[in-house]
Amino acid sequence: KQETCPGAIRAHPPCLSTPEKRLLLIMQVGQVDPEPSARPGWLGAVLGERSCKRILDAACGHGGDSLTLVEQGLDVVSCDCSDSVLNSLMALRWKKRMQPGYDKWVITKARLPTLEADLGKEGVVVGPGFDTVLCLNNTFTMLQQEDDMRATISNMANLLKKGGVMIIDQSEEDTEEGTGQLNGDCAENFKNNNVKPASTRLLTLERFEQLLKTSFGGGYTHFLYAQHKTAVEEGKPCKYYHVIDKM
Repeated sequence: KQETCPGAIRAHPPCLSTPEKRLLLIMQVGQVDPEPSARPGWLGAVLGERSCKRILDAACGHGGDSLTLVEQGLDVVSCDCSDSVLNSLMALRWKKRMQPGYDKWVITKARLPTLEADLGKEGVVVGPGFDTVLCLNNTFTMLQQEDDMRATISNMANLLKKGGVMIIDQSEEDTEEGTGQLNGDCAENFKNNNVKPASTRLLTLERFEQLLKTSFGGGYTHFLYAQHKTAVEEGKPCKYYHVIDKM
């Protein structure tokens, strides 16, 4: 029996019928609190075992993940479509400019469905230049059109080096059909971005895999992790993490 800790993120046996290999093991995390404090340790382990150095935090929001990665000494590019968010991050970068790593932190404007073109216009990168591309905080499921979801996956894949990793998260509630309601995290994100959704975006795990197959544009392996609110909690996770390695 393997011991776990509260908030641990662990591999979850996916209910998907695909040929891709999946890693079915428990990812041990050192923190004792539930998310979000568990995520930095887990994310650091995922990136560390792949020797990732250059990271793109797409739709970075208020930059919590970006800050953690910068302070770990990684080369980070953070982008978002919100001017107010970007201005806040730039002010923070200036304030911390004398600390190690902050002088190399790139902050720029980009939208998920046009990520590659937007970063090219800003002169940040053209083509596969990143070891890791992140799309966290339920941002992916806030996209209201499947075409935008496909474009986002395609753009993220194009920006990855061979052997790089893409990580996308989604709340458990986003995978349930028939609820007819937004989960709390997504509702708050819509409020913060002044977006009124036309309908609830429900994305089952099977549908995500279909989007991945039709949008990635090359070989990949897809690992599915699940996070529970506590280590002893049974039943459904509170969040899923899609970890996709580019072959």
